[in-house]
Amino acid sequence: MLEGRARILGDNISGDHIISKEYIRLGLPIPQMVPYLFKVCRPDLGETLTPGDMIVAGENFGCGSSREYVMLLLREAGIRCIVARSFARGFYRSCINQGLLPIACTIQAQENDLLSIDLDAGTIAVNGKNSGCFDKFPPLILQIMADGGLINYYLKREKLG
Repeated sequence: MLEGRARILGDNISGDHIISKEYIRLGLPIPQMVPYLFKVCRPDLGETLTPGDMIVAGENFGCGSSREYVMLLLREAGIRCIVARSFARGFYRSCINQGLLPIACTIQAQENDLLSIDLDAGTIAVNGKNSGCFDKFPPLILQIMADGGLINYYLKREKLG
């Protein structure tokens, strides 16, 4: 069971909405970039993210970019999960590769609502009330997520073999 606070965004959030090139050009270390997350679409959000928060968004989340840097920043901010109605295909796969859980599901949540995600059942509860269902992840994807991403998954098994 994953639990966290909902942080609400809209539709068509691109990689540049998540972290603008303007801030990437500053050349700061990743931990110092976290406050700049979402400055383009929600100027208050990056500075108020806390570990365990979950992004809740609309259609086409991650459009226009699947840069690894975006996922690394989200993970550094403590985001473990993004719930969106739909994802850009490349972004979805990059999330899994970097150990960030992308859940395609429509839920009704408000800012700071408590989300409880049951990966085994494929359900999401908002403030303790069942709100949505999603397709369960295959065991391989769950293992990749448990290992912290595709590279860690591979390295763990390479040492064993």
